Amino acid sequence: MFFEGAPQLLRAGITIPRVHDGDPERICVEAYPGLLARALIGRRPYKQDDPRKQSPEREQPRRELLTMILDGRTRSAYGLEIQAPLSLADDPGGDTLDALLCAIQTAWAWTQQAHDDGQPTAPGSPRPIPMPVSDPLEGWIADPHLLNG
Repeated sequence: MFFEGAPQLLRAGITIPRVHDGDPERICVEAYPGLLARALIGRRPYKQDDPRKQSPEREQPRRELLTMILDGRTRSAYGLEIQAPLSLADDPGGDTLDALLCAIQTAWAWTQQAHDDGQPTAPGSPRPIPMPVSDPLEGWIADPHLLNG
């Protein structure tokens, strides 16, 4: 994905905090839906891209994951109240549910603009003036579970 996505992001002229200065009104952060999913349902598989391998056993974790989000289990960490249709759990490939998980992480990062967009900090480094620990060539995943400052 990196080799396909990175050149397109560069051509789009967006800003990737601490990685690339572009249009300051168009900011891009990296989200990773599996991180948030694991925080809620552990390592239980909830999706399958290959239609031949999709099974009903993965539907229950998808429904539990969505129910946890809608019931407010993400509110304390992400500071957001989420509303979404229950049909997001219907997709066995998990793309619609993953889109919601990424939207939650991205919305949280937006709320962290005064704190380096949620960038992890060195242990013991004070916020909001943290010592950044993200690699400027790699960036970081926008998620409060990764903060260590």
